This record gives sequence, C-alpha cells and structure tokens, in this order.
Amino acid sequence: MATDELDLTADQIVQWLKDEIASGRPVDIRTTREYVTEPLPDREETGLSEETDASSRMTVGILEAWPVGADDGWRLRVRVEDILGPHAPEDGSVPDRPEEIDLDDFEAEFVAPDRGAVFVSVTTETPLGKRRFDQVFANLLRDRHTR
Repeated sequence: MATDELDLTADQIVQWLKDEIASGRPVDIRTTREYVTEPLPDREETGLSEETDASSRMTVGILEAWPVGADDGWRLRVRVEDILGPHAPEDGSVPDRPEEIDLDDFEAEFVAPDRGAVFVSVTTETPLGKRRFDQVFANLLRDRHTR
C-alpha cells in the first residue's frame, strides 16, 4: 500500500466527481464534517497564562472517493481544515463525531476560495490500483468541467 500527496484543488475533485456521477461511471464517495477543538500549542507566544482556558476550533471536512467494487484499487482523499476561531457554529451545538454530509454540502462548506488548508492524497493498494488511478489522475488534470 502506498500513499502519495497530490497537487489538486478540492474544486477540481468535486467537479470531476459530479461529472463522473452524471455520466453514470461507478465511483463511491463518502463526505463528512467534524468539529475539532484542540488546545493552543504555545501559550507563551499567544500571551495567555496557564490558567486561561483557550483552544482553537476548526471544522474538518473529508471527502473520500474510490472505484466501486475494486478490491485492489485506489482511494482519493481530500481533507479541508477550516479554523473557526473561538466560536461554535451558529446553533451552538456540535456533534462529537464526524457527521455524514452530501457532496453538495461539502462543496458549499469546504470548497470556497481561502476556506481552509486543503490536503489531497491517494492511497493505492497494488500496482494495478496505481495504474488505474493514473488514468483517473489524467482526467483530473484535464480539468474538463466548466466553471
């Protein structure tokens, strides 16, 4: 199994997936959103005392796509980390686990310019899976969709 980082945008991947779904090509997807709270790493740099309860909050969106029924295939993964700052979402409550969202919601929440840090990777199980993904990657690079 090998994992490689890719230089693609979340927009390219979402539009490619929409094209694939519209043309009836078999691809499975899973999209989730999670709210994460982490303590600030260096209180000295931020000027906060040890007694101050401070943390950073972010929304993490994950999109995964893989070919239907391919045991030796590939898995494309997009992770977007969007810093929320000191506030929770508007309704004030957040689930404590990742929640499933649809592709349109992922696009609306995580694909806007400057929305967050984007990390794209692909994991291939076998050399055949790598060759199969190389064909997909060529389509992604063509960026066939219209904006």
